[in-house]
Amino acid sequence: MLPVQYEAYGLRWLSQFQMPELQIVQNSSQDAGDIDVHIQSADLTALWEAWNVGNENFVSRDGSLFFRIEDAGIFLIEQGRRIIVNPKQNADEKKVRLFILGTCMAVIMMQRGILPLHGSAVVIDGWAYAFVGHSGAGKSTLSAALASRGYPLLTDDVVALTWDAGGRAIVSPGYPQQKLWQPSLDGFGMKEENYATVHAEITKYAIPVQHYFHERAVPLAGIFELNPKPNDVRKPIQLTQVHGLERLHLLCTHTFRSTLVARQGLAQWLFETVSRLSASIEICRLTRSGSDFTAFGMVERITDHVRKGVHTEQ
Repeated sequence: MLPVQYEAYGLRWLSQFQMPELQIVQNSSQDAGDIDVHIQSADLTALWEAWNVGNENFVSRDGSLFFRIEDAGIFLIEQGRRIIVNPKQNADEKKVRLFILGTCMAVIMMQRGILPLHGSAVVIDGWAYAFVGHSGAGKSTLSAALASRGYPLLTDDVVALTWDAGGRAIVSPGYPQQKLWQPSLDGFGMKEENYATVHAEITKYAIPVQHYFHERAVPLAGIFELNPKPNDVRKPIQLTQVHGLERLHLLCTHTFRSTLVARQGLAQWLFETVSRLSASIEICRLTRSGSDFTAFGMVERITDHVRKGVHTEQ
């Protein structure tokens, strides 16, 4: 099979693996100058052994990161330009792609100076708003609820941030898919039999969102950290501003695969990048309590706050 050219996170990817989640570049050429990153298949076993990493599953040298996932394969990310994958025999193809789309692409971004935050983003009145939080905090659920109210999805899972010539933080579109857990499907009245799971081992579903996907980069106006407290007595949704050094801590904490930053010698880069970002946007925290489905209540809280703010459509 000939490699296919895809577009995601503001980059062009030429892949030997079929990546049905990504958008194919129409009328693409194979000119090397048009390609930002190559995704290739190769036997990495000998090279992994030559690196002599011992019991480590992640190791970085000379601008490259090597890692191994026991039931998926071996992955090598080289200097922001190439991902080489050695899938384990009989590995679940969806799981292999999950690591390409997640960890591998996030490392590529770090190596290229693009900040990957762990979150989702939508477009409200011409501006991007990102939602960050720990796994299970409800980032994808909230962005899906906003999309259902007419606010297009820009990216899910990874928010790729760069800067334009005027110094504004810019969010590049990801790809037209969301991943939702079973309780979120239930909350939206969606039937799991209509969707495929992300991979065979979990009940998280891949939801195509082409009809409400925003395909152009958008300046970032604000970030909301989701802070669920399911075991607390239910109270009204709280929205508070985040100030001072806590803003830097929040941005570092919610950098996608943040443990791989220092391993690659990029700690100073991350500090400088989040400092620049912190100085240019609003950062808030959304706290919801109880275990009820509150996504639409959060939508109202967010849109009310945004409409009272200083950003208007460009």
